[in-house]
Amino acid sequence: MFRQCIALLLMLAALPAFSADDPNIRDLMTAEEFAASGLGRLSNDEMDAVNRWLVRYTAQDAAEMISSSPAVKEVSRATLRSRIDGEFTGWNGPTRFTLKNGQVWETRSTRRYSYSAVDPEVEITSNWLGISRMRLLDTDRAITVRRVQ
Repeated sequence: MFRQCIALLLMLAALPAFSADDPNIRDLMTAEEFAASGLGRLSNDEMDAVNRWLVRYTAQDAAEMISSSPAVKEVSRATLRSRIDGEFTGWNGPTRFTLKNGQVWETRSTRRYSYSAVDPEVEITSNWLGISRMRLLDTDRAITVRRVQ
């Protein structure tokens, strides 16, 4: 088993490098999930290999999983609609948003977007990997987010 894992990691190491906007397993899991998974014991190179695999898997196999797995279908249907509480000016790197329902979400990207509104309506969807995406309904602009509260 160990040799198979090493072989897989070596194969994944040959894949292209990933960017800051690509999925990162550390960002996708809660701290508790990450600790329970044992992934924290991996070296930085091994974590990079896991993240490259995650990108490849998402690109190649996600659609198949969404259409064939009942458990994945159920998770991918999760949608939340609410409003950002108060003045909204966009996002610039790590930006936190408090919603009217009391939840707090934070961007997971370094992207920038400027837009002024008060209490704009948003839709947050999560895919089967647990990646959440917040979309401003006024402008149809979206960014990946994670719930922090």
